[in-house]
Parts: sequence; C-alpha cells; structure tokens
Amino acid sequence: MNESLKNVYVILHNVHSASKTIETAQVVYGLGFPNFVVSKAEGSSAQSGVPDANRLAIRMNKNFMVLPDLRDVIEVLNIEYSLFVTSPKLVKERVDSQQLSELIGSGKRIAIVVSGSNSSFSRKEMDLGECRSLEAHVDIGPSGSAAIILYSLLPKE
Repeated sequence: MNESLKNVYVILHNVHSASKTIETAQVVYGLGFPNFVVSKAEGSSAQSGVPDANRLAIRMNKNFMVLPDLRDVIEVLNIEYSLFVTSPKLVKERVDSQQLSELIGSGKRIAIVVSGSNSSFSRKEMDLGECRSLEAHVDIGPSGSAAIILYSLLPKE
C-alpha cells in the first residue's frame, strides 16, 4: 500500500442500494485505497450491501466502517478536510486533483464523500466540507465519481 493513501477515507453517504454499496467498495479497494466508510445505510444497502462490502474488505485486507451520520464520520475519524462530490448541476466549482494530492501529501486526514442518493446532500451536510463536482454533464453516481477522483490521485510511476 502506498503510505500517502492511508489517510484517505472514501465515504458513501445516504445509500439505499446494495449494488451501489458493493460497486463503490470494489472501486475503492480495487484502486488500492484502504479505507471505505458507509454512513446512513438504509434499506437493501443496510441489509445486504453492508455485509457484502464487509466480506470484500476482509478478503482484501482493507478497512471498512459503518457509521450512522456524517458528523460521526468526521468526529470519529478525526477528518481534517472533507470533499463533498455533488452533481455538476448544483455546484460550479470542480474537483481539483492537484490540490487534493497536495493535501494527501501533507498527511492530513481526508474524506472524499459521495452520495448514494439521487437527492445528493442536504445543505446542513454540505456545510461540513467543500463541495465540488466533476466535469460531467450529469451526476454519474457514487462509484463513477469515486473511480474518476481516486484514479486521478494515484501516484504516477
């Protein structure tokens, strides 16, 4: 594992779908990031997505956590910077991979938060960090957003 990635936590928030939970876990772990957190899991995500993601984490020797709320995530994990990835229709500012890489290199504990819900984040949740979007025409979902951002953060050989 690349040591600089150990302080990066990918958070899937407010998810109801088991498939979104598993797909996002596969992206996070598959790209070599060690920490995946689900906050506010409900419905089939809570019943089958979370247990399946936990099994995947154990098999891959990665970290998996489930917490009830974003405030708990930030407090328990002592997060120093939170990036909320929202729909490009909601936010004009784009994700800056260079800035994110510099923050990771500084050793800060970083949360990259993607929404598992079609309704994105509440205003109260968005106030917990910086809100940015990808250069896309529409919201591409949590696993797609995570894939693009995480891939851009991988150390270049």
